Amino acid sequence: MSVRKVTSPQVPEPQGGIYSQCLVLGDQIFIAGQTAGGPDGKAIGGSSMEGQARACFSRIKHLLEAAGGGMSDIVKMTVYVTDMALRPDFGRVRNEVFSGTKPCSTLVEVSALAGPDLLIEVDVVAIRGAGRS
Repeated sequence: MSVRKVTSPQVPEPQGGIYSQCLVLGDQIFIAGQTAGGPDGKAIGGSSMEGQARACFSRIKHLLEAAGGGMSDIVKMTVYVTDMALRPDFGRVRNEVFSGTKPCSTLVEVSALAGPDLLIEVDVVAIRGAGRS
């Protein structure tokens, strides 16, 4: 079994190719931390946690689909936020994205992300075909 890199035209690759956005090993899908960073350096979704969270989940969805999976295949999620007071805003979006059995999740407050306007970063592990119910 070998690791396969997956890309999506809707998710920009990191400058300089310093890491992979999505790797697949068998039925396991590993997605690097996704932010709402836009091509102009500004955050997609502006200064709204809900808008930025939706942008993160949109990128994750595109990568999962490119890898042959879907959002219901996510089994583990790690979320990094710059302000824990915005947790309820993220929670609303998470409840829009996931129904039934939710993935395991870790939420951590950090002092900063890769860009000064970024409020959230989300990475996931999915098992293709898991389809939580």
